[in-house]
Amino acid sequence: MIEEVIMLFILGITVSFGPCIAHCSLVILPYIAATAKDWKGGFRVILIFSVVRLAIYGTLGLLAGLLGRAIIEQLLQFEAQIMIVGGVIIASLGLYIFLRRDGMPRCQAATCKHQAGIRGSALLGISAGVLPCLPLLGVLTFTALYAQDLWQGAFYGLAFGAGKFFSPLIVLGMLAGSASAFLTRYGRAFSYFTRLCGALLIVIGISLIVPELLPRW
Repeated sequence: MIEEVIMLFILGITVSFGPCIAHCSLVILPYIAATAKDWKGGFRVILIFSVVRLAIYGTLGLLAGLLGRAIIEQLLQFEAQIMIVGGVIIASLGLYIFLRRDGMPRCQAATCKHQAGIRGSALLGISAGVLPCLPLLGVLTFTALYAQDLWQGAFYGLAFGAGKFFSPLIVLGMLAGSASAFLTRYGRAFSYFTRLCGALLIVIGISLIVPELLPRW
């Protein structure tokens, strides 16, 4: 079991520098740039995002260990619904950012921004954790085939998720937060930048929804 855990941990690190960096950065970085006020805020959002995603991977691994191949079949069967729900969450956060008004008192605005950042990063972590992708499906398939029980499956999922902690997203998230802090000095520019980030999230969300609603030929 130790060998498999180490292998999945290394796999998590590897894909974080490969296909997963593009998949996750398009979702989380615009959100950080629009909600974090400095590099610490960016780091906090990435940390919450990663912890929630780790919990999702552990849960999916546990289910794969418990249900075996059934979890893979269910993920594939409901792939369209999962993509639509994930797209709705991402687009909704983008719409909130795009339409948000900053006319409230400074202290209240900072408090609301902090709370919204925590809730939003957790929702994005859930979305990123359950959206079907090849590395995740590969790990779940491996878990379904080789895990002896649900706890071993959970360890496999957690090992993969722990590897994904070591990701360029940490640095990119801090840079996105720093960019937000820099632009805050220029009120109108920051307002436009925030709405641009919100619009980008809306487009990403719609891009996940629309293909699943179109007829497949």
